Amino acid sequence: MLKNYSFLFLLIILFGLNSCSKEEFVKVLKEEYEPVAKEAEFTGEDFIVTLNASALQVGESGQWKILSGPIVEEYVYFEDKANPFTRFKGIPGEEYTLEWKRQTSGGKTSAVQTKVKIPELVIEITDITGTGFETIKTLVVDPKYKGTWSFDSPYGYLNSRYYDGYAEPPEKKPSIELHGYANTNYTATYTYTYAGKDYQFKKVIKTGDYAQEEGLFELQLSGGSERVIKDNLGNVLELNLQASGIAWIFNEPNTYPALQAFKKIRKLILGGSSLTQISTIFGDYYPDLEDLDLDGVGENLVFPESFGNLRKLKTLIVNPRFSDDGRTTVVLPKSFANLKALEYFTTKSMKLDFNGTLGELTSLKSLKTTVATLPENIGDLKQLQEIDVFVENASFPERFSECRSLKFARVYFYETGSGTVKLSSKIGDLKNLEFLDITSNKLRELPATLSALPALKILKISALNLQSIPENIGNLANLEDFSIYGAYNKIPNSFGDLKKLNFLFLGGYATTLPESFGNLSSLTYFNASSTELKTLPKSFGNLKKLKEIVLDMSKIEVLPESFGELDALETLKLSQTQLKTFPKQIIPLKSIREVMFSGTNVGDIPEEISTMKTGVTFSMYLIPNLTQEHLEHIVSITKGKVFQTSFGYYTSSL
Repeated sequence: MLKNYSFLFLLIILFGLNSCSKEEFVKVLKEEYEPVAKEAEFTGEDFIVTLNASALQVGESGQWKILSGPIVEEYVYFEDKANPFTRFKGIPGEEYTLEWKRQTSGGKTSAVQTKVKIPELVIEITDITGTGFETIKTLVVDPKYKGTWSFDSPYGYLNSRYYDGYAEPPEKKPSIELHGYANTNYTATYTYTYAGKDYQFKKVIKTGDYAQEEGLFELQLSGGSERVIKDNLGNVLELNLQASGIAWIFNEPNTYPALQAFKKIRKLILGGSSLTQISTIFGDYYPDLEDLDLDGVGENLVFPESFGNLRKLKTLIVNPRFSDDGRTTVVLPKSFANLKALEYFTTKSMKLDFNGTLGELTSLKSLKTTVATLPENIGDLKQLQEIDVFVENASFPERFSECRSLKFARVYFYETGSGTVKLSSKIGDLKNLEFLDITSNKLRELPATLSALPALKILKISALNLQSIPENIGNLANLEDFSIYGAYNKIPNSFGDLKKLNFLFLGGYATTLPESFGNLSSLTYFNASSTELKTLPKSFGNLKKLKEIVLDMSKIEVLPESFGELDALETLKLSQTQLKTFPKQIIPLKSIREVMFSGTNVGDIPEEISTMKTGVTFSMYLIPNLTQEHLEHIVSITKGKVFQTSFGYYTSSL
């Protein structure tokens, strides 16, 4: 029984092996079929789809063809017309009917059609404006779409934010900054041209108020810059744009409107910057401005009418970088009278016509300027403490004496114009005046009331035609520094009453000094060079504090016997004077260090010089009666002396 089962199992195995060895043939290629074109697949690339026709069999060929739809050369095409799975590019938003025609190896043809709708073009405009910016908007589109921006409302300017190395207008860049006007609705339109057709995409944006950070952005500054000072609320209070190369944008308020944001600014420094004119933006938008520095900016400056709106302005400095030397008169606007708070006004390199406004500046404390005429209403400036002016016309206002707070006055008159300069007869009313400097060749006399200035410490008069010095000049009890140049030929006797006088400059035709001159007990410096002075008074030796005497090119012939009593004298300058012999009066001087005799006849140096103190240097060039032999003898008998001569330097031993 077991043998039968074994035989049966063997038969089954043999039968199975025989079955596996049998070959079967399946036909894969079809000899006949109808072509099919399935729905196109979109690739994700713009305007391109992938077509899906039936695969070609051996010996077959096929070709795609456009039956309908717009065709634009180079924009609508098949990548491979003979490929049933080719890619097709069309015009966005258009529908196409495409045909796939197949031809067998036997010449039989068949065709199938499919419709393809190219998706509409969508370009998204994105607003990526930074936080805190309200009028400067940054808009971007996909950079692969090279189009053109346009806006339906006026704006300041556009700036590119896309840097591809091509020099193109910002309107052509895919990323831009719109520098718009405040509180304005803008429709941004981006136009993209493809295949001869314009596609437009729009975005509505609304601007807010101008932000101070935007104004700083325009000036290429950040809020943390050392050029910017803010208050606790973030308001910009001060801007220091000294020597700034970007400051010129203040002259373009329509292009850079964000500069209007500095409503709280109090101090603006623009000295030496690229600013070219006095901007209208100051008066129009900076009502709190207190300090404006325009030193060294622009040329042919003009004050706009709106400048008078700066009613809080306290300090104003205006000096053009390029001056016409005062040839052109700048007429101030009538609104300048509104600057009631103005305290300090400096504009030396411009010739101003105040146009009747000067007297209205009632808070003015300091005035430094050039004017065609000094107006009478200057007397209304009751707070004026300092005036430093160049005046074209020879006219001194009578009401000048009404500026009772005045401490410093310097008035320089040009030589143009006619007439005579005459100081106010009431100038003595300036009881607080400490410094007075008048320069004018048309000034012929000084009023007697000049001596009634109790606080006057410094008096400088330069007037080549001045005929006299007031007899009561000695009443200036506090005078410390006195310079007077003119055609006067007499020094009043009251001169000696100037007990506090330290520095004295004389220039005139006087040949002598009054005997009272020796009473100038505080005098430390005396200069009467290039004068007609021939002698010094006997009392001259009483000037115990006198340290320096300058009498070069004067007519001095001899020195008084008391000269050697000038115990503090250190420097004596007597070059090119009329000295005929060496003045022995200098030998006893205790403090002398330097003596200048060049160009005089003092070559007869006496042997008594050997008793003179050591450490003295003599300048004795061009001394006609000095011989080298005599000089060498004097050197041999002296100690600690230096002689600088035309023969050379000679030094005696100690």
